[in-house]
Amino acid sequence: MKKLRQFFENGWEKLRQSHRKFQEKIWFPFEKKVGLRWLKDKLRQIPNKIKHAIYGILFISPWLIGLGVLGVPLLVRSIRMALSDKYYFITGQGWRIIGEWYHFTQFKRIFSDEPWHLEQILATLQDIALVIPLVVVFALILAMMLNQKIKGRAIFRTIFFIPVILLSGNMVSNFQSGGLLTVPAILSGQISGVMTEFFPEVFSEVILLAFGKIVLILWLSGVQILIFLAGLQKLDPALYEAAEIDGASMWEMFWKITLPALMPLMYINIIYTTVIYANLSNNPLNVIINVTSDEWGSLGGTLTDEVNYGRAYSAALSWVLFAIELVVIGGYSLIVKLASKRYE
Repeated sequence: MKKLRQFFENGWEKLRQSHRKFQEKIWFPFEKKVGLRWLKDKLRQIPNKIKHAIYGILFISPWLIGLGVLGVPLLVRSIRMALSDKYYFITGQGWRIIGEWYHFTQFKRIFSDEPWHLEQILATLQDIALVIPLVVVFALILAMMLNQKIKGRAIFRTIFFIPVILLSGNMVSNFQSGGLLTVPAILSGQISGVMTEFFPEVFSEVILLAFGKIVLILWLSGVQILIFLAGLQKLDPALYEAAEIDGASMWEMFWKITLPALMPLMYINIIYTTVIYANLSNNPLNVIINVTSDEWGSLGGTLTDEVNYGRAYSAALSWVLFAIELVVIGGYSLIVKLASKRYE
């Protein structure tokens, strides 16, 4: 055993000597010749704040390259389509965009010539604005429950994350058509009858809408639960122990310790939930966008591309949906920001 240890120590020492000779005879002269030594000295003089910024840019550089090469050209083309009069396929010429951008033809059609689509836009805005806070609140409650020391909590965390996989693609439409995203008591009218007796009509309608989407809300909470769990697990238990010694109740500890610490994660969950929910396949606007691309609702270009509404109209609706997402994200982010000032 001693001989084996001595063999490895001698080998390691020889390796270190070889590395030192390589640096002195080859690497250091090479650095000095090509200017790497000067560059290293200059890099050492850069403040850490700027270094971290450089590291961050290098980390996201593959995404920035992909955005510049693939994302930006498609984004510009989508804007041009939305601001055109027509976008259709001409045999022998290919796809053509017709019309001047400042005419806003498609947006005029949406807000003046298509009242049913305008109703769907307002309904989508109302739906998203209602569901987002419910999902975030449910995720916070479930995360606090799953953060407790209970048996089998890893299994429960896995169960709550499974719907994230199931809701991908067109599975939502299939579940909705099968009645798996609704509560039977809502469909039968049992809950609505009770609600209208004890609450005002406007208030009862909001509650019924929330109850009608309770299954979907729970299914959408998987990623948000994990994000809140990560924040809860970083909290120092000593804070709760000190608060308990001072006589604070669980309710007071939630408002004074837990919630302020999770405020930054609220923004992430609001953005994520809004983007995911607004782009589900059962969204009324997404249904209109997908089925009005051409006569058959497919993506193939044909001479009859303008029979229904056309791809230019679908592109304009897509930007309207994007605007709805920005309004919802901005509104709730402002609320969170105003609420967080209370804890500053």
